[in-house]
Amino acid sequence: MVELSHVSKEYHCKKSCVHALRDISLHIFPGEYVSVIGSSGSGKSTLMNIIGCLDEPTCGEYRLCGQPVQGLRTSSMARVRNREIGFVFQHFNLVHGMSALKNVELPLVFRGEPPAQRREKAERALRLVGLEKRMDHVPAQLSGGQQQRVAIARALVGEPHMILADEPTGNLDAPSAAGVMELLEKANAQGRTVVLITHDPAVAARAGRMIRMENGRIVG
Repeated sequence: MVELSHVSKEYHCKKSCVHALRDISLHIFPGEYVSVIGSSGSGKSTLMNIIGCLDEPTCGEYRLCGQPVQGLRTSSMARVRNREIGFVFQHFNLVHGMSALKNVELPLVFRGEPPAQRREKAERALRLVGLEKRMDHVPAQLSGGQQQRVAIARALVGEPHMILADEPTGNLDAPSAAGVMELLEKANAQGRTVVLITHDPAVAARAGRMIRMENGRIVG
């Protein structure tokens, strides 16, 4: 599903250059559950941004589901993100003025799906994460764990092939974190590819395969 071949990423700022990724080659297969672990600055979030089509490599090649990603127009890249990938972020990234239901509907709004169909799918996704009684609550009325469940429902609602989770347990207490991990594992058991970015060895160890990064390189 994911093919990275000799990918590097550089950020230029005035006279300095930051080598965020250095010659990364990596394959992730359909249905795998892979964790990427490393300290702050190791390059793991940059790697996620490239896998998630949020950024492009400076050099090297990235293929998603066999198709080259580089050179796609902005609209085409957005379409790939919307249909192929579900995102779960550490800070939830929910729209604060919208209910849980409306937040989950958002990816389907961008697809242009009819309102009744959007609502049916969003309700189903919220039931899957155990929030059928919180659909009309806005994020401020939900706990951190509940907000992350809304984010997971939003990631699942479009039935993507892959879920990218960037530190999804970073802001949660232990019971909430355990619940979020169980939901990701359930999504993987249903056939979705899951790529989890974390700095926590215990969280990383729950994946089927663990990739360790240091200084922009894969070291194990």
